[in-house]
Amino acid sequence: MSRARILAVDDQPYFRAFVEGMLTEEGYEVRTASSGAEALRWIERERFDVVLTDLVMPEMDGSELVRRIREREPEQEVVVVSGVGDVKTAVDAMKLGATDYLLKPIDRTALTRSLESLLQRKRLRDEHSRLMEENLEYMGVLSLYERAIGMMATLTLEPLAERIVEGLCLETRAQSGVLWVARENGAPGLRLLALRGLVRSSEEPAELTLEAAEAEPAPDATQAGGASAALRVPIRHGGRLLALARLADRLDGRDFDSRDRASAEKFAELAGLAVANALRFRSLESRSFRDPASGAYTEAYFQDVLRNELQKADRFGRSFSLLLLALEPATPPGLSREECLRFRHDLAHHVGRALRSTDLLAEHGSASFGLLLPETDTLGAAVLKRRIRDALEQSDLLQALEERARPQVLLAAVSYPADATQLETLWQLLQTRQEEERRSLVRSLGLDASSFAASVHALLARAAPAPPALPEQVSRFVLEEVARRPRERGLLFLAPGAALAGAVREGLERLRGASTRTEIVLVDEGPADPLAGSPVTCVSPRRVGTRTPFLVYYGEGPAYALLRQREGDGSSSGIFHTADRALVEHLAFQLQRDLGLPVAP
Repeated sequence: MSRARILAVDDQPYFRAFVEGMLTEEGYEVRTASSGAEALRWIERERFDVVLTDLVMPEMDGSELVRRIREREPEQEVVVVSGVGDVKTAVDAMKLGATDYLLKPIDRTALTRSLESLLQRKRLRDEHSRLMEENLEYMGVLSLYERAIGMMATLTLEPLAERIVEGLCLETRAQSGVLWVARENGAPGLRLLALRGLVRSSEEPAELTLEAAEAEPAPDATQAGGASAALRVPIRHGGRLLALARLADRLDGRDFDSRDRASAEKFAELAGLAVANALRFRSLESRSFRDPASGAYTEAYFQDVLRNELQKADRFGRSFSLLLLALEPATPPGLSREECLRFRHDLAHHVGRALRSTDLLAEHGSASFGLLLPETDTLGAAVLKRRIRDALEQSDLLQALEERARPQVLLAAVSYPADATQLETLWQLLQTRQEEERRSLVRSLGLDASSFAASVHALLARAAPAPPALPEQVSRFVLEEVARRPRERGLLFLAPGAALAGAVREGLERLRGASTRTEIVLVDEGPADPLAGSPVTCVSPRRVGTRTPFLVYYGEGPAYALLRQREGDGSSSGIFHTADRALVEHLAFQLQRDLGLPVAP
């Protein structure tokens, strides 16, 4: 560790010699000055940890020296030395910025203790400054990577080029920027793609050869000390030049320096990866990314778009859903290979007609299709599932087949972020839900074409004894869940019957004035007025077609349905309840259809 450096100032030679000898013995490196003017000259040439000065000196006294030192070096530690009669002067010097004062004659122990205290404080202050600089550097890195995330999520070249120029201008405080980007498919040269600030496209070359882009700037473009009037920033990836930026007009009017160049190069490393991804994506687009047999997008293209959608959803807090569509069997039996290909093409066509313009249909394996539904939550995915199912089942493609040869439509859905936030987990869950759809009671009992009342009748044949308190406990729990998740969309249908009317209305009463996105429908003959102000739609049991008490809840998270046999001779009624998601979804949308309630996808 280097020795601390002390500057001792006094007009008396013997005092200078005394202090120099004493401090040298204590391990300090000491310089002396005979006047305030000489001390200021030393401070201009060298840095000192502590200045030790006498107060009473000719020409420039110690107080004036303290003031002049503080003007030049605000953080400089200064100790003043005074006689017993000069204490007031010493106090005045401390008001001007002196850190400590000592009385003559100087005590060796007091002097070393004062110096060590000041040096310790200086070390702490230096450490604090270093940590602050590291924190600022770390925040700069975080800001850089936040902008990098935005670049990585942009796969279209034109918006990406704008982001890159904007980012480089922010890093270097440039007001103007131009960016040339490599052509797709490995074609030679770079083309002008983005401008920012006071730049005219007519004055910039529309194209650059690789030789011109790689060439060093003219000698007069670089100033002494590494500063330059314009800054060229090559953007590379894998050793290949993918883009070239030219920045100009720094905000403070100065030339770009080495720090600006280092910041731009760091940003350019990340920009190179983003440009490489965008060029690869454009290359995929330029090739045939549709399956020639079905006309749907290829699976590779679908996965690329899906990864991009995941990044956008994660950054902007959005949702999306995935659907898996399969027919069982995949094609009607007895068809030739050409007829099977034609059938698959027509199938993709009918599905595409039921989709929104923003949705994406793609091949998924040899027997199924994957669908990406941007900006779609769990309930919206269920709505689109039923729209696709209805469109297929009513299409001439399936209606033209004999009933025994007609494939069954199998559709499963998952949503981000409600079900999972990782693609691998989403796909695994999608496969699980497809199998649940396959084994659901909707298929085994043939409930697809049944009304809600007929489905209730079929399911109550499977009712089993249950604790009498279960329906009330479930009703209270579900209403509490709705209150706890006000931002999640869902459907809740309640037909409490006489036994549960009080408990259900009590739970709905607690929702009065609440803002919830769950559509609550109360099927009850009781008056609706007491629930005014609650987010509840009241309907008569006659519109449902059954007086069986029931609860159906479908939305994000677990789905649940409970059907309760009506009491006859006073014995405990049987109950059918299930968390079969496919069955609960079926019951909820049967009710929605029978009651004519619109649900937005």
